[in-house]
Amino acid sequence: MTRPLSLFILALLAYPFSAAESPSKPNILFIITDQHFADAMSGTMGSKYIDTPHFDALAKSGIRFDRAYAPNPICKPARNSIFTGHYPFETGIQSNTSKKLPEQLICMGKHFKDAGYDTGYFGKWHINIKKEDSARHGFDQTGVLKGNGADHLIPEPAIAFLKQKRDKPFLLVTSFTSPHDICQMVRGEKIPGGAVGAFPDPEDCPPAPINFAPPIDETDSMALMRRSYHATSTFPVADFDKAKWRQMRWGYYRLIERSDREIGKVLTALKEAGLDKNTLVIFTADHGDCTGAHRFAQKTVFYDESARVPFILSYPGKVSPNTTTKLVNVGIDTFATMLDFAGLQIPPSFKGRSLKPVCKNPTSADWREYIVISNHMVQGGLPEGESEKPECRGRMVRTEDFKYAVYDLGKHRESLVHMKYDPYEMQNLARNPEYKRELKRHRTLLRKYAEDTGDTEAVEILDLR
Repeated sequence: MTRPLSLFILALLAYPFSAAESPSKPNILFIITDQHFADAMSGTMGSKYIDTPHFDALAKSGIRFDRAYAPNPICKPARNSIFTGHYPFETGIQSNTSKKLPEQLICMGKHFKDAGYDTGYFGKWHINIKKEDSARHGFDQTGVLKGNGADHLIPEPAIAFLKQKRDKPFLLVTSFTSPHDICQMVRGEKIPGGAVGAFPDPEDCPPAPINFAPPIDETDSMALMRRSYHATSTFPVADFDKAKWRQMRWGYYRLIERSDREIGKVLTALKEAGLDKNTLVIFTADHGDCTGAHRFAQKTVFYDESARVPFILSYPGKVSPNTTTKLVNVGIDTFATMLDFAGLQIPPSFKGRSLKPVCKNPTSADWREYIVISNHMVQGGLPEGESEKPECRGRMVRTEDFKYAVYDLGKHRESLVHMKYDPYEMQNLARNPEYKRELKRHRTLLRKYAEDTGDTEAVEILDLR
């Protein structure tokens, strides 16, 4: 006997659909690299010097945010911000310190575990919670590598996690080291993942950056920090000529290609397992690398090469493939976006915004006017002629056309760059009277941000200018 349609519908409603099958509860694959500048992908800069087919395919299938910035362009401040959804001034971690993360801040893993997700984390850690404290960070399955680790060790356990039978959705974090290994490479040290080859002759390497020189009218804050970084063996670039910088850039691109290969293994496994259709994939980095821009190496500074990072979201049928210039603070926006896609409540303490509306309508979605990021530059040495090692705190405001920065060190503390006409940040306009109105506007925006968020340090820095 055929059952009435009404009974069939009731049976369907009574059937205990697993969370993994629920369209409101997607799986989430979060991929993060270390020290990866936003434009360093062949899909963005062309394939003459670099080839990243997996990053390119991910960008083609999803939405790429061209103006995504690290909350603070150095490892621990950025990562602790990303994994808690709070600004670095809220986490209290503004440099690579071992300071504990405040207990009241809930880690991404715990939040999703408590919401019924299976959670896994494989790769580099750099979160200021002990790896053994799974009750605090919430990742049930971990494969944390010592130090900076080696990227080729990450895909195997990550793929095993993907292949596990489960009746719940999952959050999987894969945290890759490359291209951070460029730090060791330029010092002549062994790199954790193994060598990528000897440096070729300079003429066979990518060219030196267009913005190789320091900016015109650079702040004395940044000029002093450059001297500070050149005073320590951690930054062995004081005597680099253009030939050396070109070789460094060659190595940097090879390391990015290596991370692309390893990440490709995970993305391929996701598809082969049939999980790609209901998985939100997010790819970003904790910060970038100057690789010679303004004669800086590594990170911590506000120049785009250091502070702007790749940020791509892919989710078939839920994300419109596109590229957008909407402003993103990766630290406060990533976690909120994950929660929104998962249909989970965004905690009221979060000051970031979900990018889900932008993913649906990249051109028409109402969005913010500006973002603010921070830094605390402490990694340098003692410059010649100085009596003490300098440290410098700063805040940066990015609007549609301008970038403003202010520091608490020196006399000439402010920078204003017209990013529309000067994308390589080659001239500071802060002392140009024609830009007095824009300078004042950006000061006002920073003060408003400080009042809205409670960032008292930003006010202190502003009042010192």
